[in-house]
Amino acid sequence: MFVLLLCALGAQAQGAITTITAADNGKEVQLTVGERLIVRLPTAAPRYGWRLVQNYPGQLTLVSNQTLPGVRSGVPGAPATHEMHFQTIGSGGLDLVLVAALPGTGYSPVGSYFHVYLTINQPGVAKNVNITEYGNRSRVTVNKGDQLSIKLGTTAGSTSRWEVMPIANEIVKLVNTQTEQEQKKSKKKPKPGTPQDITFNFQALNPGQTTIRFLYRDGTNNDTPPKRDFVLDVTVP
Repeated sequence: MFVLLLCALGAQAQGAITTITAADNGKEVQLTVGERLIVRLPTAAPRYGWRLVQNYPGQLTLVSNQTLPGVRSGVPGAPATHEMHFQTIGSGGLDLVLVAALPGTGYSPVGSYFHVYLTINQPGVAKNVNITEYGNRSRVTVNKGDQLSIKLGTTAGSTSRWEVMPIANEIVKLVNTQTEQEQKKSKKKPKPGTPQDITFNFQALNPGQTTIRFLYRDGTNNDTPPKRDFVLDVTVP
């Protein structure tokens, strides 16, 4: 009976389809491993379209990619619609970012890029949720036990640093911080002035809602205003 139940749940997930359009720009989308994701965005003509900023091995696979005439994107007046089909194959969280294939020529009320945050759940399995600066001022849902990694850009050799503001609850906890070189286990130091990523790893501990905030400011003078900030609302159901 248990095996039959698992097969039924797997078949249900395989048949589930979620469709997102330009109206979903900047939103969070919850999926389950095995679901199909369809993205429909407006474009100027069938020969123009959108492309992925990066690949997502182990989590999301591009199944088909085509541009069709008509307004199936849901945007009135759009000459054509670019449609992408994805299959979710592994749990995790990721920034799904697409940019116009020919910037400045595409019909795009969402600007030069389209972004949603995907969390792909698998029952009984903790996942790693990865956020980049595309996710600034957005929200994400993570389960208890999940790891939440926030990757922010900085400059090697600069006196400016990302500082985590205190979190006055036990919903998430900062576990560690890693530079790009530490993650790659590289002994080579980056040249001063070159871009460098730093990742802050959090653990989801208890149900609730909280806000994680970072300030990027001069570490040698706390009185100077921050150059920029990063804010993320987190829900643990």
